[in-house]
Amino acid sequence: MSVRYNDNSDLVIHHAYEVGMDDLVRLCISRSHGSPMLYWADGIAFFYEQIPPMMNAKVEEDFLAGKDHWAEVYYSKVKEYKSVIELDNGEFRGAKIGVVDASKFSMHKDFAKWAGSR
Repeated sequence: MSVRYNDNSDLVIHHAYEVGMDDLVRLCISRSHGSPMLYWADGIAFFYEQIPPMMNAKVEEDFLAGKDHWAEVYYSKVKEYKSVIELDNGEFRGAKIGVVDASKFSMHKDFAKWAGSR
């Protein structure tokens, strides 16, 4: 058996929205199809919805060529990493959401650099 690793070299973001941290958590909880989770890299907390390659021939072709497509990404500038964030107000008061330190994931690190410069 052989193992081949294909590191994607390009990221196409179709829609990006900077929001406040509380709104980011609320959006993540309300839009989640499973366990809600945020990523954090280099001062940016975020979540995204990827366009599945099998949904579109062009996206599938791009994916095989090393290009990912994020349909939407929501992010907030957050200097300090926290593994759990809890809301203290609003309809989701008391809700806790896990945060993954993705600062070692190259695509997420590159996204954070791009978002941090906006």
